[in-house]
Amino acid sequence: MEQLHHITESLKRLKLPGMMHNLELRVREARENNLGYFEFFSLLVQDEIVNRDGNNLEKRLRAAGFGDEMTFEGFDYRFNEAALPSSLVRDLATCCFAEQKQNLLIAGPPGIGKTHIVKAIGHEMCRRGHDVLFKKTSELLASLTALSTRSDRLLKRCLGVDVLILDDFALRKMDQRESEVFYAIADERLGKHTTMITSNRPPQDWYGAFPDQVIGGAILDRLVSGAVKVVVTTGKSYRKERGLSTQNILDNETDIEE
Repeated sequence: MEQLHHITESLKRLKLPGMMHNLELRVREARENNLGYFEFFSLLVQDEIVNRDGNNLEKRLRAAGFGDEMTFEGFDYRFNEAALPSSLVRDLATCCFAEQKQNLLIAGPPGIGKTHIVKAIGHEMCRRGHDVLFKKTSELLASLTALSTRSDRLLKRCLGVDVLILDDFALRKMDQRESEVFYAIADERLGKHTTMITSNRPPQDWYGAFPDQVIGGAILDRLVSGAVKVVVTTGKSYRKERGLSTQNILDNETDIEE
């Protein structure tokens, strides 16, 4: 036991928590199953890899800034089958377009699941070891044009992150400074990294979000050309359905009390 304690302390000093926490278990397994030295050590090494992969995933998810995390495990493929066929969503879930550094544009009415899909793709890309950044478009532009050291760091991250997710694009018109910064992002990322965009408006209506047509055309050319496009015209709203369900529950409780 003294030797085991000594090894545990050494693993702690070496910052190998995966090995340290599983050492007693692996020693017991080795004795019970007559494992060879290499088998025993291989299991400990795998424990450390699993631990580090888990920690790295947690760091990437925190850095992504998803807020409420959404995954494909929690996606209701049947809810909007007519508007967003499950085959289409499952194809997006493979992340093939992102691995090939293509952009993704999802446009459609509020509440149909656009944000859930891009967050779930972002979550999957984090699992695969990629860096992701999720931002509401208006909030991102406001931060980037604040002219501070923090905005400089944020711009650098937007330019180089593997996957940049811009939610609620074209909700309002950009000013000249915002459009110039946005052009720099779109131009630098083209062909190098993936940008995903959700919007309540179809791409042909995005020109109105820019102060002039020239810069708007240049930006959209970089965002839209070669991108995977999902444009939905109608669909059920998750939020409205949940709201109706909640109201029905409240109404039923009121009837019972009366």
